[in-house]
Amino acid sequence: MFFYHLITNWCSFETLQSWLPPYATLLGVTLSFDKTRLSVMTGDRVAHPLLVTLANIDSALRSLISSHAFSLLALFPVPKFVGVKKGLHGILENQLTHSCLDFITHSLKVASQHGVWLSDCAGKIQYCFMPLVAYIVDTPEATALTGIAGKTSHLTMATYKDFGDPIQHLP
Repeated sequence: MFFYHLITNWCSFETLQSWLPPYATLLGVTLSFDKTRLSVMTGDRVAHPLLVTLANIDSALRSLISSHAFSLLALFPVPKFVGVKKGLHGILENQLTHSCLDFITHSLKVASQHGVWLSDCAGKIQYCFMPLVAYIVDTPEATALTGIAGKTSHLTMATYKDFGDPIQHLP
């Protein structure tokens, strides 16, 4: 229920904190997903690393590479299908990505809806709710995750023929 409120109502952390049970803490989670080349000289291997960070960390600190604010949560495979029609490769790859995301983020979904008990840096136990507040992806990953064609906006109903016109398209 809490996760649903976060997605449907764009509001401040203070408002969200007021919806929580007494003494509960809100820890917003940010995920990042981008295809990365792992090796060039030994087989040209690529993967999709899924990184996680807390939105509670100041953005100036979080954006510094030396702060190590992002942690590797999972490495998703970039499969090469054999014996499958060429038109199905993208569909199968997107289905695999969705299945991996669903599996990896299961505990995050539970933590956002029901809360979990976690220890803080001082060793005290805190009741925490951890909703997904941001998902950082490039356009190819965004189109794959939303399940749309390559020349279509993943944010609006605009197609590539509509790009650049002054009309505001429906979300």
